[in-house]
Amino acid sequence: MTEDVFKAKLTTPYWVTFIVLALVTLIACTLAQFISFGAKAGLLIWPAAGIALASAWHYGNKMLFAPALGSFIWAMVFYRSPALACASALLTIAGPWAANFFLKRFADWKPVEHSLDRIGRFVFVVLGVSAPINAVIALIAGQFVPGTWSNPSHLWLQWWLVDSFGQIVVVPALLGWLGNSIVASKNPAAQPYAFNGFGVVAGALLALFSLGFAAIELPFHAHAIAFLFFPLVAWVALSSKTAVFVNTLLFAALPLLVSRAAQIRLQDVKTALVTNATSALDITVLLFSACLVGLLLHAVASDRRLAVAKVARQSREDMSTGLLNDRGLFKDLEEALSLPHRGHYGLIGVHLTNFDSLSDLCGSMQALQLEQSMADLLRRQPHSKMAARMSAGRYTIVVESTSVVNVRAIAREIYVQMTAQSFRTENGSLRLQACVGGLLVDRNVGINSDEAISALADAMAIAASVREPQLFVEPLSQTMIDARRSHQQRLEQVRDAIREQRLELYAQKIVTLKGDADELSYEVLTRLRSRDGTLMMPPEFIPLTVQAQMSVALDRSVVQKTFEWLGRNKGALARTTKCSINLSGLTLGDASIASFIFSQRVLNDVPAHKIVFEITESEAIRNPAAASRLVDSLKAEGFGIALDDFGTGLATFEYLKRFAIDYLKIDGSFVRTLKANSIDEEIVRATIRVARHLGVTTVAEHVHQQSVLDLLVELGVDCIQGALVGMPEPIDQLFEKTGLLTH
Repeated sequence: MTEDVFKAKLTTPYWVTFIVLALVTLIACTLAQFISFGAKAGLLIWPAAGIALASAWHYGNKMLFAPALGSFIWAMVFYRSPALACASALLTIAGPWAANFFLKRFADWKPVEHSLDRIGRFVFVVLGVSAPINAVIALIAGQFVPGTWSNPSHLWLQWWLVDSFGQIVVVPALLGWLGNSIVASKNPAAQPYAFNGFGVVAGALLALFSLGFAAIELPFHAHAIAFLFFPLVAWVALSSKTAVFVNTLLFAALPLLVSRAAQIRLQDVKTALVTNATSALDITVLLFSACLVGLLLHAVASDRRLAVAKVARQSREDMSTGLLNDRGLFKDLEEALSLPHRGHYGLIGVHLTNFDSLSDLCGSMQALQLEQSMADLLRRQPHSKMAARMSAGRYTIVVESTSVVNVRAIAREIYVQMTAQSFRTENGSLRLQACVGGLLVDRNVGINSDEAISALADAMAIAASVREPQLFVEPLSQTMIDARRSHQQRLEQVRDAIREQRLELYAQKIVTLKGDADELSYEVLTRLRSRDGTLMMPPEFIPLTVQAQMSVALDRSVVQKTFEWLGRNKGALARTTKCSINLSGLTLGDASIASFIFSQRVLNDVPAHKIVFEITESEAIRNPAAASRLVDSLKAEGFGIALDDFGTGLATFEYLKRFAIDYLKIDGSFVRTLKANSIDEEIVRATIRVARHLGVTTVAEHVHQQSVLDLLVELGVDCIQGALVGMPEPIDQLFEKTGLLTH
């Protein structure tokens, strides 16, 4: 430790600290003499070395002389021998100096990473360095005390034990009082004088019970009850913070020492003999072992708490920027929104739209520096309450604000600072592009964090849709929140209905104009039944199904139910000429849908040529490769293919050549206005002509008037579908009219 560090650690003048430590050592040695059994040949605990080691650890080796002076004065008074007094001062300095020397070398060799490492080093230098050196000095000094040199091994072992016990108990507590910690050297001990009241009282009660059993001449019980100190220490070690634990360890152990000393005195009075010094060391052995185990248990518990806290921090914080992550934001925002007297909050979302391009062109280090600067910018915003990095290039900040004007001002400042940045690349400079959306949450609005973040996502979407500046901030009203909740409830109703397969099959007839009257072709339509029995129509649940990403599950359920219904109703199956089933765009990309359809056909014994699968033209155009693969697979199995809503997409005639279709369904938007719009008539005419040339059957949808039907016949359409020839109805009712519904 350098001189500057040594001076910085002294919050009081050197001589004052020196005198205080000397007095503390003198008092501690006197107390150790008092609580020992009284013989001058030995002690139950030696605290001077512990005070010296703590002083050297905290202040530096210069402060070792203060405890040495205190122990010198004590020895002069107690032994009245200058030689023993000098030996006492020497063993107060020698062992702690060596221990502090090795601790510094260990720290230089490998810094402490865990509490168990620090405790392990401390225990090692006390038991293996400091206490053995002091024991050797005590052994040499023992020749000045009559009767002790005759058994040097016992004297060395006795002093090693009492010196080790003193350092194990005193050093952690004294370091805590000095503002340090035996567990974490970089952090000062919190509440350095706190202790576990129950633990101290329990230690005192153990001492009283032990003394009581000794008084009624039950020495075995008196000794056995002291072993309860082990579970007491273990409980305090595992449940308490460091300062509380080390203080409790010290103050709970002292009463047991006093109790044992009193028992020895009581025995001496009854037997009129002076008990040998080593006979009282059994309690020192017990307490030393318990304290040693307690320190190790507490180190393990501290490391576990630190690891749990680190994992918790990692689960809620972004490691690259120090901001909250999405989980941390949701949690902290939920707590802020649930406060009974919260203020107005502004939520601002930032999306660096060309962040990926910047990362690719400039490198990951430049991108990381950008994100860190973005984090600093968010922290500097006025009245910032929390900020989070949601993902790469996406951030959210929550500010305390009273008006949407203030929120908009902060959002604009962030937008200006972000878009003003440019980065040089090998191909020129790249200007940063940002999209900023925000909203104001009034204090009286009832909302949770999920709803707030979802509303912010909507504001971000609006900001992304406008031109420069891509900035949008709005107040969030209770009406908007209620509408969002209602929408979310409907979304959950649709999810539940599809998961639980609460869907009902409807059918609408498709009439072939030049076909046999006994032929029955129809399109299977779907209705969902809510829990309360309400029937949901397709315009209501189809958009929600897409939002809920349940389109594939819905299509699978419709295919399964249709095949099962046809398999059960053989009469209806025999009467069926063509049964059309719709497949959504997402289902086209499902790699396993073809095998699922094949297995359902075989399982229910439904001829493939009776089933036509309708794919929407716009979806086929959006994913032509997947649509082509599915069409080829279904055609190879014998199923028919229809292209639905023809005419609504782009390059429609091009896709007639790409897909091997059997039916072409002309979209109802052309059919409904066929009589009134000559352009629609020409489109339908051209479609029919091309389809006839390709050998594809045409179906006109939404035929609702006789005049429209007459014109379609004139144009040469093959089949019609609409209100004029049949409304959608439950599939059972469609066949009940013919009397062919049999099971």
